[in-house]
Amino acid sequence: MEQNNISIVTSNGITENVNGKVKTTISLPSAARLSNAAKIKAPWLKDLFEEESSVWDTLKCGLAEFIGTGLLVFLGCMGCVGSLGGNPPEPLQISFVFGLAVMLIIQSIGHISGAHINPSITVGSVVLGKKSLKVASVYLFAQCLGAIAGYGMLKVITPQRLLHAGDPVKIDSFCVTNLNENISVIQGLLGEIMATAVLMFMTCAIWDARNERNTDSIAIKFGLTVTVLCLAVAPYTGCSMNPARSLGPAIWNNSWSHHWIYWFGPLGGALIASVLYRSIFSLRPEGSERPREQKAEI
Repeated sequence: MEQNNISIVTSNGITENVNGKVKTTISLPSAARLSNAAKIKAPWLKDLFEEESSVWDTLKCGLAEFIGTGLLVFLGCMGCVGSLGGNPPEPLQISFVFGLAVMLIIQSIGHISGAHINPSITVGSVVLGKKSLKVASVYLFAQCLGAIAGYGMLKVITPQRLLHAGDPVKIDSFCVTNLNENISVIQGLLGEIMATAVLMFMTCAIWDARNERNTDSIAIKFGLTVTVLCLAVAPYTGCSMNPARSLGPAIWNNSWSHHWIYWFGPLGGALIASVLYRSIFSLRPEGSERPREQKAEI
């Protein structure tokens, strides 16, 4: 018995039976769909070596990270100087100086490099597929150099005898992150891991396209987040959350006590948070392109 006006969808297109005549329409995927499909099927490791920008653009971003991280250490550690006024700075003052410095830097260079100013954030961006290894390497190198330069500039404009937080005895360890004498090495390591994980998790949320409507005033929100974490964790470890921030003062003061904690802790926390977000909370809808961070953000 003949069936009329029947359409059958096949993998190659649509086969129609109209009034007993078979008509096949081939449906070819668009170039955009093919491109998107290729990106979705590409292994994650392939993205690590992708050429995401030109050499000149990468160097400009690296310079922005150098300046930003230098400003972070310069302004943050300047806020720790308590000798000029005769009294040691309060923890609230130090926390707000670092937090507001982060806010200033994000507003200044966020549209250029994303204002990572922290190797931990850069490592997290690699895990999330937002930065290639090539660009991340430039970022890490620039951040470490910037931190060293920033602390050096502070030493240039501040007399050596005044570089202490109200305690002249500790002049050789000014702004160097170290553990509280009542905190064990394991407790200090866990403190840095947890603080940086919170910071990285918020960064992941900022980069998430689903959260776009909540990303206004990012500079203020991120700066206040740093302030809150400093207020909570600084009494334990100094609340570095940033290997570069700890590296600059350590090099200039030749002070390396427990310095490894401020690399393994922040980097470990960033890895935990970014892997958790990517594997559980991140969505990759079919047909979507590889996610990229918005330059005006972190």
